[in-house]
Amino acid sequence: MGVRDEFSLSTKRILAERAAHFCSNPDCRKLTTGPHSDPQKSLKTGHAAHLCAAASNGPRYDASQTPQQRKHIANGLWLCRECGDIVDKDTAPYTPAILHQWKSDHETLVAEVRTKGYAQSLVLLQTRRQEPQLAKDIVAEFEDHRALWEAFDAEFPDRVRQSLDRLRVRLGDMRKGLPQGGALDQVLQSLRKTILAFFIQVEELDLLTLRCDGNDPNWLRFQGALAALRKSVGLQLFYLCNAYGVVPIQEFVNLMPQPD
Repeated sequence: MGVRDEFSLSTKRILAERAAHFCSNPDCRKLTTGPHSDPQKSLKTGHAAHLCAAASNGPRYDASQTPQQRKHIANGLWLCRECGDIVDKDTAPYTPAILHQWKSDHETLVAEVRTKGYAQSLVLLQTRRQEPQLAKDIVAEFEDHRALWEAFDAEFPDRVRQSLDRLRVRLGDMRKGLPQGGALDQVLQSLRKTILAFFIQVEELDLLTLRCDGNDPNWLRFQGALAALRKSVGLQLFYLCNAYGVVPIQEFVNLMPQPD
């Protein structure tokens, strides 16, 4: 086994403190310290992991690094023991760049929660862990409402109204438990406002009796309002999908801005 350029005890302690003793993996964030069954002891289950290996036979070894660089705090991040084991045994998905992003994002989050109260901090940590799934759920809610992508001449205006009203209520429910003003809270608020703007545009129309007729100004008004709604929703979900890596159904992709 090659000589290992280990972190100093001081570096390990600082990595743990900068992570607030939480695992830096965004899909884990397990607390890595706590009480022992012996009231005079504590348990520590964290691990100061190397972004690039400490030795030549280790995972993600970078021969261009000096020994000083390998054991520098910039080459480390704090993980729970399980995540530390995973990233070292299955290196392909866990490149130095990915691990560095974990570290950067996690330390940014810890800096943010330090300014909150204790309860708010725990909510924020939990919410950030759930955000990718919540983003998928938001997109799925819109995909389930055909009014947003079905051909205009197949639409019955009152059914569109009912569908969008259910969607508006559902988006409101999804906001519950989210920190006010957070990224997804703002997305949900914006999408609800888009739906409300559509309702305002068509509130004077008799949607129950309105039918597809290119010569009817009321139909054209409804069609224009629905087209504007779809364009706005498509743009907002385009950015949401890009931010969280969500892959929408093809019908929904057609509503989104297309690359040149």
